[in-house]
Amino acid sequence: MPSFARQPLKFLAGVRCPLKTGVCCAVHAHVGIEIVYHATGSGHTRLPRRQLRVPFAEQSAVIYRAGEPHDQVMDRPGEDWCVQVAAPADGGLLADSHLYVPPLSAPALIEDLRLLSHGYARLSADEQTIFSLRATTLLLSLLNIHANLSRREAASQPEQYVLQAEQFIREQLPGIRSVPQIARQVGISDHYLRHLFKARRGKSLVRHLNEIRVERAKALLAHSQLPLKQIATLSGFKDEYYFSAVFRRLAHLPPGQYRKK
Repeated sequence: MPSFARQPLKFLAGVRCPLKTGVCCAVHAHVGIEIVYHATGSGHTRLPRRQLRVPFAEQSAVIYRAGEPHDQVMDRPGEDWCVQVAAPADGGLLADSHLYVPPLSAPALIEDLRLLSHGYARLSADEQTIFSLRATTLLLSLLNIHANLSRREAASQPEQYVLQAEQFIREQLPGIRSVPQIARQVGISDHYLRHLFKARRGKSLVRHLNEIRVERAKALLAHSQLPLKQIATLSGFKDEYYFSAVFRRLAHLPPGQYRKK
C-alpha cells in the first residue's frame, strides 16, 4: 500500500500569480509536486530537460513532478492558481514529468484550488491537517480525471458511459442524490446505466456510489474533528441517520467507533 493511502500528503504552499503576455517566469523547479491551475489566460509551458512544449487552455491544469524544471509563456494574460504538495515518501504517484488536465468543470475541485492557492502565511496544526487532506484529495482527483480520459479514448461506447459515471461521482460526490442524476449527466437512461455498470463492474451502481461515499467519510473521520452530521453532508449522504446505517453496513462498525480506532 503506498504511503499516501495511509497518511495524506503534506500541503506545502499556495499562491496566485497574475501574468502578462510573454515569458512570465524563468525555468524553475519545486521540492514538491506542483499543481498549476490556469484560472484565466492561455499559453504553453516548456520542460527543457525533456525538450517538451505543452500548450494549456483557460481553466486547465498542469501537474509537475517534484524537481521537474519548467517555465511558462503566456499567449493571453491571465492568472494562475498554484498549489504545492509534498511528494510521497515512496516516490510513487506521479511517474511522468508532468500531466495535463483539460479544462475543469467540477465546482468542488475549483473551490479546492481557490482555497488552497489563497497564500496563507501560517497554518495551525488543525488547519494543516485539513489542508493536507484537501490537497491530497485534489491531486488524486486530478490524476483520476487524466487517467479516465486516457482510458476513455480507447474504450468502447458502453465502457465510456461507465467511466463517465465514475468520474462524475468522484467530482460531484457531495451533490449527488440519485442514480437518475448520474444518468442524465452521462446522457443515457438510468435503467441502461444500471445494467451497464452491473455488467462491467460486477456490482450495482448504488453500491459503488455508497462505497465511494464511505471512503470519503473514512478519510474525514480519520483526519478531521468534523461532527458526523457535517461529514455525512460532505460525503453525499442525505442525512446523518442514513450515513450511519450505510457506513455500518459497509465498514462493519459505526462511524464513531471507526474514528476512535
